Amino acid sequence: GLLLTGVPLPLWRVVKTIAQLFAKAPYHLHIGDCLAFLKALPSNSIDSIVTDPPGGGNFMGLPWDSDKGGREIWIKWLTKILVELLRVLKPGGHMIIWTCSRTSHWTRTALDDAGFEYVQTLIHIFATGKSHGRVVKSHARPEFNGFSTTVKTSCEEWVLVRKPLEGTVEANLEKWGVGALNVNACRVEGEPGQEPRMLGTIMHDGSDEVVHCFPEAPGQQAKLRADGAPMGNKVYGKMKHGNVAKLPRVDIDPLAARFFYCPKASKKDKNEGLADGEFNAHLTSKSVHLMCALVRLATPRKGIILDPFSGSSSTGKAAILEGFRFIGCDISADFIKISEKRLKHAWRHSGGGAG
Repeated sequence: GLLLTGVPLPLWRVVKTIAQLFAKAPYHLHIGDCLAFLKALPSNSIDSIVTDPPGGGNFMGLPWDSDKGGREIWIKWLTKILVELLRVLKPGGHMIIWTCSRTSHWTRTALDDAGFEYVQTLIHIFATGKSHGRVVKSHARPEFNGFSTTVKTSCEEWVLVRKPLEGTVEANLEKWGVGALNVNACRVEGEPGQEPRMLGTIMHDGSDEVVHCFPEAPGQQAKLRADGAPMGNKVYGKMKHGNVAKLPRVDIDPLAARFFYCPKASKKDKNEGLADGEFNAHLTSKSVHLMCALVRLATPRKGIILDPFSGSSSTGKAAILEGFRFIGCDISADFIKISEKRLKHAWRHSGGGAG
């Protein structure tokens, strides 16, 4: 059977109203196959989906990490799940989905086939990655010793997609409460006296190695010229500067590295809520700071977030800390137990579940 936080459900009774899942807590966890569980959820009931599914890269030699027999089989497997995710997501609702760099095109194909609309790709840059390639050791050709089949992984891709709208963005928002991104909840603080900037598609971990890759440079806000002279741009034809005086632009930030930044998950972050001597052994836990930004971006106030591949529930932890409700599903009973402890701790930390 299933270990569920909230109202226990037989396998698989249809959930008539999504609210019944939150009778005891603002989160609900499920052990089992996510495709079977998704079929029990009502259509158009989820505000956003933020998830880190298996990548099919065969990096770890584990069953969940396998390519399931090759490209076509893996894409069909993920597409079936994405079709159900599209059904339960409200029209105009967003999903932010992690992709493996080696197989991101597989994930994008499945998203396309399932009917999602592509919006943007968010890039998280970090300095703590490693190479998953094989280092060459050759006796016959020693000049190739030390070569590798890959370079070090230094970024992760999160693909932002949306369920098609019903009518205009405004009409969809009025009916369903979703359809646009909450960019104001994710603005990046600038220098004192400056307006916070909108979250960009590049995020980084704040490490010296990454920050030093960004040059000291003006913030792409050169002064406007109003002399009517040719612009010198040959790409779009003979364009000229305007001849009406306008306020000059200014350098808004001399450092191009001032994007949203957050480190990768720390041991404290991963193990908060666990007993002494107990550890969260999930290999791909994400930073709560990163996940907080993603759930805020995609989810309306007091919205419901779904993660069908919840693992140790980094998405869920962020959701609870940010005041959202969360539904998580994972096939591992061990990680569901860890998730329960992490979410309970987050709930208490956020002011709920004090008893």
